[in-house]
Amino acid sequence: MLNYILDLLLKQILGQPFLLMAIVVFIGYIAMRQTIIKAVMGSVKASVGILIMGMGSGALIANFGKLLTALQTATGIKGAGLNTYPTMTNAYEKMDAVLGVGQSATWGIYTLLCAFIINLILVALRKYTKIRAVYLTGNAMIVQVAISTYIVYRFLNLGMIPTILIASVITALYWGILSTMLIKPTREITNADFTVAHQQMFMDYIAYKLAPKLGDPEKDDIEKKKMPTSLNFLQDSIVATAIIMFISVAVICLVIGNEQLNWLRGAEGFNQPGLKNNLVFILWIAFTLTANIVVLLSGVRMFVGEIMLSFKGISERLLPGAVPGVDCAAIFAFAPKSVMLGFIFGIIGQILGLIGLLVFKSPIFLVPGFIPLFFDNATISVFANKFGGWKASAIICTANGIIQIVGSMFAIKMMDMLWWQGSSDYATVWVGIIAVIRAIGRLFGIEIAA
Repeated sequence: MLNYILDLLLKQILGQPFLLMAIVVFIGYIAMRQTIIKAVMGSVKASVGILIMGMGSGALIANFGKLLTALQTATGIKGAGLNTYPTMTNAYEKMDAVLGVGQSATWGIYTLLCAFIINLILVALRKYTKIRAVYLTGNAMIVQVAISTYIVYRFLNLGMIPTILIASVITALYWGILSTMLIKPTREITNADFTVAHQQMFMDYIAYKLAPKLGDPEKDDIEKKKMPTSLNFLQDSIVATAIIMFISVAVICLVIGNEQLNWLRGAEGFNQPGLKNNLVFILWIAFTLTANIVVLLSGVRMFVGEIMLSFKGISERLLPGAVPGVDCAAIFAFAPKSVMLGFIFGIIGQILGLIGLLVFKSPIFLVPGFIPLFFDNATISVFANKFGGWKASAIICTANGIIQIVGSMFAIKMMDMLWWQGSSDYATVWVGIIAVIRAIGRLFGIEIAA
């Protein structure tokens, strides 16, 4: 009987991410003194969001994997995609291959809860830690804890509890330190009491410090200049994603040739024998991948909307007066032209980075993703333009695009993954963290776990 109860509690309930997060969301709503009905509604939405997210991510990884298989067969080059949520799923899949299906997501959620609690403790002790920001960007948090959990598990090969504790501390320090560093510049941009808490915080801070040396924020402010309305379509995330996917798929298909294109049409590929025209087939692949991302993001929005409210309620109860760290998109309305400028120069930078990989014969070919490309460079551009004008924005965002490609290549090489997060923090700060943890594992003769 006791074994049945423990199995029910630890595996069937707390071991299932969709139920575990429902419980967390329920507690958060109760902490905000909401009604039981609202708490239940929020819990249901969070659970359904997690399941939808899994469906979209699973389809995206499976479909994208077929493209990469064709690329590797034709050229011998290992392919990898740059996008946030597929990286989370890919990390969990590699852990599940050893631990068993569904176990890794449970580890990740416990890491999320522990990291958030540690973040609150660090803020509570701000007199000593100097950390004042509570990281509340739920969509970034769920990806980041998956990556940090997998990094610790892969190179230190520890059990559940030590893996969660180490990953939680690393993640909480990353959240607290970097989002606190952005409190002052974010306030200067928005005149509001919040800070940016996302995935390019280190480069935001670099832009804040470096931009005044590269341009004049008064004379070169892009917000005071006119931009062509023909670029407005790039602000639609679905359209922009479809365009990037089409370009990426077209390049891959040109490289792999007709033999692998026919394989992709077949039963082992996408099973689309009727799409005999190459252009139509490439469009179908690009739009299918875009649709997978849209499904994934709809699940993320459902889940994150509830978990953010929950965490906000918990943090406000425990730490009134702390500075909330929110999604980078919160500053976009303060500088819409900077947003588009950053996106354009980020594309230029990533293209230069990809050319560099080809010139130097990198064994890894990367396929850019909209989320790290747009949100990273748009945010960095807002900081750069505010403190150095459009010239600073152009230089820094172009450099960041190159860094995203080159740094991600090193991360993928160390992590042996088909996807990587792609944001600039994960091409700089986290590359260093991976290298340190890998070195510690090697120092103690620890065998790689997955």
